[in-house]
Amino acid sequence: MTGKVKTTLYPMAGGVKEQFANLLQTLRWIGTTNPTPAEVCEWLRSTYRLSSYFARDAYTVVLISGGLATVRDKRCYLTRDGQAVLDAASPLVLLEVFEKHFAGVAAILEVFRHHDELKADHLNDLWFRTVQDRFPNIKRWSERTLHNQCRHRINWLRAMGLITAFKGRYSLSEAGTRLLLEHPPEAVAIQPHEVKKELTSLHQLVESEFQLFDRSKRKELSLRRGFVRDRAFRWIVSDQYAHQCAVCGLRLCTPDGVYEAQAAHIVPKSKQGTDDPRNGICLCGVHHWAFDEGVISVQPNNLKLITASYLEKTAEDESVRQLLNLGSTRIRSARDEKYAPSAMALAWHNANVFLG
Repeated sequence: MTGKVKTTLYPMAGGVKEQFANLLQTLRWIGTTNPTPAEVCEWLRSTYRLSSYFARDAYTVVLISGGLATVRDKRCYLTRDGQAVLDAASPLVLLEVFEKHFAGVAAILEVFRHHDELKADHLNDLWFRTVQDRFPNIKRWSERTLHNQCRHRINWLRAMGLITAFKGRYSLSEAGTRLLLEHPPEAVAIQPHEVKKELTSLHQLVESEFQLFDRSKRKELSLRRGFVRDRAFRWIVSDQYAHQCAVCGLRLCTPDGVYEAQAAHIVPKSKQGTDDPRNGICLCGVHHWAFDEGVISVQPNNLKLITASYLEKTAEDESVRQLLNLGSTRIRSARDEKYAPSAMALAWHNANVFLG
């Protein structure tokens, strides 16, 4: 996998620092005017002094293929993703969108976790090794296609100001380094087949004897697999409770299928708690917080909710009374009894987290 990787900046003309701002300006203009495709190309050409060729390229590759805009009745409209990028004005959101449509954009940043500076050819080779199993279709690309596709991804990341180039070498920018620390790219665009593999693993784990801690997992799992495994854990636990809070029964959902109640670890991950689904319980935001902070817990023998004794001193507060009224009620059961919260995990929570 060797050969030169050309550099053609996307999505707009101007310096690298200007290009993300230019993209936001373009999205804002499309969102307010709903122009025809020809008008978009002409606007790009005249606004950013592009050739007709690069104006069409910016339109077709970045806006349409990139999933930021769509055409209906011969006019351009922002997609939901395009509006999200515009509203957030964040390179991270744009990275998420690009990753949906152009596999492996975030993997360029993953490579830089272990390399301070890379020539284009070396970056290309390391990128392919990172994504070849994650996105099986990439294995069928020709060498020329691989180089071209890697070039596009490098250019988008430069346009977003996340990587820089100097004398033929690439490195993370200050913004790229900050993003890498705050939002690991390994968590971006996790593929269904990756989650399916971990789902199978966790379902098998339920058939074995429950282990309170997973002391070896953090050393053995790659960062990417750790994120995948966590997603599989949350999917299984939430599904076992039909995405309903085990304490209060709240079941809210957005039109996109995002549920308010989420899976919570009984023994926290920070304490090396296992991803065994029996170390999980589905809780709404309020009761998740209360559980993590030890304000509430669950009795291991009968699955009844218990509340911290200090709450009695402030029982006149309406929100406290609501919580106290839930005391001694049995939490909702998992659909399948073998996925029920482990008595061992709940006993650990009572002894080490619950405020008593």
